[in-house]
Amino acid sequence: MNPIVAQALTIAGVLLGSAATFLVTSATERTRWRRAQSARWDDKRLVAYSEYANAVKQMVRLCRRIAETKGLLSTGQAIELEPAFAALAEAETLRAARWETVLLLGEPATITAARAWSEQVWQLERILRAEDPDAEAFLDGYRSAMRLRNEFYAQARADLDITSGPLPELNWKSLT
Repeated sequence: MNPIVAQALTIAGVLLGSAATFLVTSATERTRWRRAQSARWDDKRLVAYSEYANAVKQMVRLCRRIAETKGLLSTGQAIELEPAFAALAEAETLRAARWETVLLLGEPATITAARAWSEQVWQLERILRAEDPDAEAFLDGYRSAMRLRNEFYAQARADLDITSGPLPELNWKSLT
C-alpha cells in the first residue's frame, strides 16, 4: 500500500475516532446535566407543593376550629372567634405567598388541583363568616375540601413520579 494512502487512512481514523469520542462525551454530559436539572426542579417542586399544602391545611384547621366554636362540628375544642378569624387572614396571606411558587414551578394539572382546593377553603370561610352558618353546608364543604386536598396530593405525587400507590380513602365517620 502506498505510504501516503496509509498515512491518510491513519489520519482519517484518528479524526473519526476523535469525532466519535466528542459526540459520545457530549451526549453523556448533556444527559447528565438534564438529569441533574430534573432532580433539582423535582426537589424545588416538592418543597413548593408541601409548603403550599401546609399553608392551606393551616387555613382548614382554623376553619374547623371556628366551626367547632360555632357549633357546626362537635369534634374538638372551641376557639376565640376574633383572633381565629385574624389568624385565618394571616394564614391566607401565607397561602398566597406560597401559591406564587406553585404557579412558577408546578405542572398545570397540579396548579389546577391546588386552585380548586383553595377555592373550596375560601367557601368554608364564607360559610363561617355568615350570620347564621349552615352546619350541613359547612360539613359538605369540608368534605369537598378534603376530597380536593387528596386530588391535589394525587396530582403532586404524579408530577414528582411518586409511585407508591394512591392515598387511602378518608374516614368521614370521624367528622360528625
